[in-house]
Amino acid sequence: MNNLKCCALSPLLLACSAVSLAAAGTIEDNMETVVVTATGSDRSTLLAPASLSVISREDLQNVSDQKLLSALRKTAGISLSGRGVGGRKVIQLRGLESHHSLILVDGKRVSATDDVIGHSDFQYEWLPLDSIERIEVIRGPMSALYGSEALGGVINIITRNDRQHEAAYSAMLGSGLDTTDDGGDEYSANVQVVQPVGESLILKAHVGHAYRDDVADTADRRLSSLEGHRTNSAQLGANWRFNSAHAIELEYLVSAEERWRDTNRRGREPYYRSTYDLDRHMFSAYWKSQLGAWTGDVGYYRSTIDVINSNDTAQVPAYTPQYLTDDVVEARFHRDFGMSRLTLGSEWREEELEHAAFARGGDSVVHQAVLAQYETPVLESVYLTAGGRWDHHEYFGSEFSPRVYLVWELAANLSLKAGYGHGFKAPTLKQISPEYRFDGPHSFIGNEDVQPETSDSWEIGLRYEGDGTRLSAALFRNEVRDLIDSVCIDYCDQRFGHLNQYVNVERAEIAGLEFEGSHWLHRRLELHGRNTYTDAQNKTLDEKLTSRPRHQGSIGLRLDWVPDTLSAAVDWQYIGQQWVSGYSGPVELPGYSLLNASLNYSVGKHRFTLSATNLGDTDLYDKSAAFEYAEYGRSVDLNWFWQF
Repeated sequence: MNNLKCCALSPLLLACSAVSLAAAGTIEDNMETVVVTATGSDRSTLLAPASLSVISREDLQNVSDQKLLSALRKTAGISLSGRGVGGRKVIQLRGLESHHSLILVDGKRVSATDDVIGHSDFQYEWLPLDSIERIEVIRGPMSALYGSEALGGVINIITRNDRQHEAAYSAMLGSGLDTTDDGGDEYSANVQVVQPVGESLILKAHVGHAYRDDVADTADRRLSSLEGHRTNSAQLGANWRFNSAHAIELEYLVSAEERWRDTNRRGREPYYRSTYDLDRHMFSAYWKSQLGAWTGDVGYYRSTIDVINSNDTAQVPAYTPQYLTDDVVEARFHRDFGMSRLTLGSEWREEELEHAAFARGGDSVVHQAVLAQYETPVLESVYLTAGGRWDHHEYFGSEFSPRVYLVWELAANLSLKAGYGHGFKAPTLKQISPEYRFDGPHSFIGNEDVQPETSDSWEIGLRYEGDGTRLSAALFRNEVRDLIDSVCIDYCDQRFGHLNQYVNVERAEIAGLEFEGSHWLHRRLELHGRNTYTDAQNKTLDEKLTSRPRHQGSIGLRLDWVPDTLSAAVDWQYIGQQWVSGYSGPVELPGYSLLNASLNYSVGKHRFTLSATNLGDTDLYDKSAAFEYAEYGRSVDLNWFWQF
């Protein structure tokens, strides 16, 4: 055990020893970073009309446990909220619920399962981290471009080799050991292939497998504090450019996941193992074209997820199977007029849910939308982006979501950004169904009187991208009306078994400050940090919104010990004070911190990564029994990557 701890600490010691390097220097860093999610086309991060973060391929390689949530949680504006089942955690952008953040894979929406299937985080683990090239995080309402699910922002996961025209092959093997002996051991394997066929056809494929054992609860080892996972995934794609103006893109993604945990029912015996089988599929077909002065695409995709629960005892009924399907047809084209650009688009989407709680065994709803966006310089070095989206919901009628954004290029590497956006989100099929009822640790019923949520958001920020230094800061304020929440209406004095009903919170306000930056202290040593302050208030009841940390941040070092050969990284993350709902009223949770480190060694076409997660072995239960999620204990991971 001591040897394992020494292995875990070695990356930290290597990174910290870099502070003793001789005099600081600077590093040339003139590479422009480009994002596509902010406007739908390529824009530099300096001038893109949004508050944003880009998690690069290099950043992803230094994530200690190679998990998507671990890569995202250190980003400014992002916090994690517990779902109270198996240690599940979901993403919140700027204090808004996770279903207000639209998840995209290569620009295609992933069904927000936590919004439709309660207590879930099933929308995240579609792909292993090694198959991702970068992640673009756009904070603030993006409903004008992406519709109602983008009330809080957009997270676009862009896969590797998406536009590559040369053959590339890579493989990855990894394993991890939890040093606390409570479970959590893991292993994974992935293979990526990109193969041109002639000059016009490119094929790509990915196959992956991952396993992680469940973790025993330190307070009661008959229970699992973190559920186990077993995932098999595959992705096939083809890009056929049959002439200079037209191309066809086809892609199919499938993921089969099993999750399990030892649990009981509402805090009482019997103890049993609950298992979820999750089948995800996404098929897409797109025509990329240039029609005269217009450039864009027309496409169709289907995203499905099947959720089936079972257990190993006849004394407890399994949860009802649920089948969620999104069918989307969309088109988007742009045209340039000198330095200005006009974008026009449309979308048709049908959302269908099969569930026995509905009188007809399920329900469906159709969303329709058209959008327009105009980008133009209005003064020298001042750029305006204005647009809007008209959405029509089958049950709630129409809503217009405008967005106006100004970017002032104060200098070659400094910009001032300010904008306003409006957004809305209709209730889910479950929330508005009078016959819907879910019975679990807590029970939920629908409410036909629930109305759509709307928000108005303002922000102003600065962004600097100089040689060796990148800094950004933003102030934001979001006023939400008719925020959809749930309230206890019966059995509220019990720890388990609350009966909750969906309702609207008349007024909520979320304001805050975000900061993130990086600076090369020496030509081989980079310092990076992020901090977010969030004040989230239920204005109707004059109380705090729950599960939103007041302060959170991280700071880290990355050392290129031997360029292109040996590097080390260490980061410290702090999650501050927050409140959760308790059975006798709001409960305040204390802050806590996590320390992670990694060591990378490259030789030829091989790269080896030794990483340690939660070096301090933080146990949330030791801090408060009211935490609705858990963190993995101290663990050590070894990964091998082969580019061949």
